[in-house]
Amino acid sequence: MKKIKLIQMALLSSVIVLLVSCAPGRVTYHERYPASRTSVSLVISPWPGMMISHYPDGRYYYRSPEGFIYWKGFNNRFYIDRSYINRVHYSRREYNEWKNYDKRYNGRRYHR
Repeated sequence: MKKIKLIQMALLSSVIVLLVSCAPGRVTYHERYPASRTSVSLVISPWPGMMISHYPDGRYYYRSPEGFIYWKGFNNRFYIDRSYINRVHYSRREYNEWKNYDKRYNGRRYHR
């Protein structure tokens, strides 16, 4: 009789522990850590078939499939818009290249 009570108590306590551990108040991995940033190129070179658009103020731009806008620079390469810098992941070398362009041509960033 004591063995049956002991087994019943063990089963009851394991069910209670299981129910408490599945409570909705638990924080999951996805809630604790923010989503990782997308890795894209800050500077791209044009390729055949690239759809380049014309902005009303005369600048040329390219919209990537991910939705990022790249503006055409004086060296016929495209540089990602400044507003996306905090949303994407990039290498230090690529950032320095983008920063040098942005510092040099900010204000007159388009090529006609």
